[in-house]
Amino acid sequence: MTDLPPPPPPTSRAEQTTIVELPYHRLFRAQPTYRWWRPLVALVMAAVFFLGVQVVLAIVLVVVLFANGTISVGHIPTQTELLAELSPDLTNPWTLVFGLGAILLVLPLIPLALRIAGIRPSGYRVNILHSVTFRLRWRWLGVTAAISAVVWIVSLAVQVLVGVASGQPLLPFSTPIGPYLVGALIVVLLVPLQAATEEYLFRGVLQQVIGAWARWAPVGIVISATLFALSHSYDIWGQLQVGILGVSFAIAAIRTGGLESGIAYHSVHNIGTFLITGTGMFGPTNSAGAVGTPMDVIPPLITAAVWLTAIEFAARRMHPQRISRIAVTRLVPDPPTQPGMPATLGG
Repeated sequence: MTDLPPPPPPTSRAEQTTIVELPYHRLFRAQPTYRWWRPLVALVMAAVFFLGVQVVLAIVLVVVLFANGTISVGHIPTQTELLAELSPDLTNPWTLVFGLGAILLVLPLIPLALRIAGIRPSGYRVNILHSVTFRLRWRWLGVTAAISAVVWIVSLAVQVLVGVASGQPLLPFSTPIGPYLVGALIVVLLVPLQAATEEYLFRGVLQQVIGAWARWAPVGIVISATLFALSHSYDIWGQLQVGILGVSFAIAAIRTGGLESGIAYHSVHNIGTFLITGTGMFGPTNSAGAVGTPMDVIPPLITAAVWLTAIEFAARRMHPQRISRIAVTRLVPDPPTQPGMPATLGG
């Protein structure tokens, strides 16, 4: 991987250019105008944009639910009824469009949050969230997507075999083929954008904000994974499974120097889960009211460990850039003026 070109030579002796080496979670430090409050502004603006999109879509949703009779003046549905109605379900395409769209619409607003905060390394017009090269490394994304697909499919096959061997029969394919194909198309088109948005928010903005203040990487890994888990409306065992994914994505981002591997596995996992649950062969086609058990945490834990090992092995073979090496121009304080000597212009 090639580094970014150095900035123009200093135009005055009040400037000094140095090469800064930073891991992915510390990239907010790669700017000449860094201040402790800039990451906080970026985080607040990202949260404002996310909540703003949710409020606008909630208003649209209420209008739609009134129109189709789900909500009326005489009937306000309970939270359980709303979850059953709104949970993304491959057999109900509009829930997919709404559920996934509520997240992916935030994606174009994330760079705006950084711009408002003034986070831009050495004045370059780049997205600091992609990777340590400040761009999305498409070849590495493709490689990690292939690895993720293999790991996920093997993991699914093992879990199905273990389930059948323990007496859990598979149900018949109960979803009409027409709605299933429509839902599958929506999932394939929208899930990669939805997964990327969550990666840019949790492993990008949030982890880099924490990394700007805390050098020790596990702090950002644990906090970002915890908030990622809590953002999903599952029971405690479901949130633990999401938290395991969040930890593995955060570790991969730091170990490989970018979000590509997390985006890849996040996309593969979500697409595969929608396509499998949508068949009805494993029970309900959505997660509304699902109740987990402690045993449900074991398969994702093993799968995450295998996936991280495979990603690390691929990284050692392909050598993606893991550390940012960027020339940063900073202002240097003027030297003190000797008593009785006039200050030099431009000094």
